[in-house]
Amino acid sequence: MDFPRYIVIFIAASCLLALASPEVLHAHRPVIVKGRSSKETPVVVTEPEISWAYYGELGGAPHYYTIASPKPFTLYANILVPDPDPKGEAVRSHDMSFEVLGDGGVLFSSEGVDHEWRRFYEPYGRDHYYVGPEFETNAEAGAYTVRVYNTANSGRYALAIGKTEKFTFFSLIGAVIKASSLDRWFFKK
Repeated sequence: MDFPRYIVIFIAASCLLALASPEVLHAHRPVIVKGRSSKETPVVVTEPEISWAYYGELGGAPHYYTIASPKPFTLYANILVPDPDPKGEAVRSHDMSFEVLGDGGVLFSSEGVDHEWRRFYEPYGRDHYYVGPEFETNAEAGAYTVRVYNTANSGRYALAIGKTEKFTFFSLIGAVIKASSLDRWFFKK
């Protein structure tokens, strides 16, 4: 099938503009976990420097993530929850927590209910969140575990890992597709 030249030019220009957009440059690569994470089968993060957003829903047990790196790296993690009513009164406390474990034990632990959560609008996906605790350190090569939990081990969350914004054309297309899926699942009331 032959496309008119102006359609091909329009599509190419749109892709270039999307890649150059400041919103894309400040976006996490989304990974939809839902309930597929456990202590026995954790989600494996192999590029911890890349900015990832793991979307999950606790269903009675904590979720686990294994971060592995063959070289020293900046270990960054923070937890977010969806804001179902961005025009309503702000909720400053949420029961969603995480901890980071290394070979020497607990590197970081923060109970979400003890943290003051702030509202956050993410322009790339046009989504509203509450941002909770965050952690950053220079980590040695090795494996680390992140455990996401709360008192009832229920509820939706987004776990951000890494800070380097790095998109390829195909990861950008995948992010757009996943964003529409997130709107139907993660942000519904």
